[in-house]
Amino acid sequence: MTDTMPAPNAYATDPRAPALTAFLAQAAPSLAKPPELASSDASARRYWRITLPDHRTQIVMDAPPPGEAIAPFLQVAERLEAAGVPVPQRGAVDLHNGFLLLEDLGDCTLFQWRHGHAVRAVEEKLAEAVRWLPVIAGADTRNLPAFDAGRLNQEMDLFADWYAAQPAIRTMTAADRAQWIAWRDRISARLIEQPQVFVHRDYHSRNLMVHEHGGRLVTIDFQDAVKGPLAYDLVSLLRDSYIDWPEPLVESMQAAFWDALPPPLRAGQTLSGFRQDFAWVAVQRHLKVLGIFTRLSQRDGKHGYLKDIPLTWRHLQKALAQLPELDAFAAWLADFAPKAADE
Repeated sequence: MTDTMPAPNAYATDPRAPALTAFLAQAAPSLAKPPELASSDASARRYWRITLPDHRTQIVMDAPPPGEAIAPFLQVAERLEAAGVPVPQRGAVDLHNGFLLLEDLGDCTLFQWRHGHAVRAVEEKLAEAVRWLPVIAGADTRNLPAFDAGRLNQEMDLFADWYAAQPAIRTMTAADRAQWIAWRDRISARLIEQPQVFVHRDYHSRNLMVHEHGGRLVTIDFQDAVKGPLAYDLVSLLRDSYIDWPEPLVESMQAAFWDALPPPLRAGQTLSGFRQDFAWVAVQRHLKVLGIFTRLSQRDGKHGYLKDIPLTWRHLQKALAQLPELDAFAAWLADFAPKAADE
């Protein structure tokens, strides 16, 4: 998840500055001015903007090892590019120190771009994002990590370990924990039954750049791609934790996605059934995101994500309401509602 708000530039005192300076001495030896911080991730990954003597700009991905790595980004970029998906152009790389030169797409994400544009234009841009999803789903999945029960459960456990562990939330008892594990396992089993395709894993409004030249969408932050449920990336986009898209628009985009899928991915399934798959994925993803947002605040001091918890909770409730099989889980979960959700 990308936080596109840049921090104040302090390149001279940044602990990564010496290594970045050494990288740039080879990759871009003549700069018009020192690098400036363009944006940062929810992770330790950051992005520096450099200005060349001819005033062209480029971006340096700063992925400090050992916690971050450049190689997965490069490998996934090649797969997406081979499928025809717009991704950033890549240049010089230093895998050991964690630097990669990228084209400068500008500063405008889909999240930002929608402000100041007409509703029709925003809907068309969202439709553009949806049109790329069947293409992404068809990308090469060979040797990609599987979004298996272990990974799905590990993600959902962030809800129990971080979100539900907050002092302001009702404490989980041993009985609660046993119920949680049973429901969690049922959810992951249901996701594994869905068609398994290439999954970006974080395809949403803050990870789609509107290119400053021409306005085309370019996807970023795809280094954690997996082979997983067909509905996953569409859920990330249409049940974005940062935007509450109107329900009629969500339904029309679900139908557009379904209609664009190749016949093998629709075999034995209907749009109605796919919408059920969509809801199951939404439950899993929003449980994870509630945990991630809480962890970002409590562990990493990134408190800005707390304001997005109420919408994430509402998205979770919307998905649960479409799944009668999870009525008992929804009733149990109600005790863990954030206070802001009722305001």
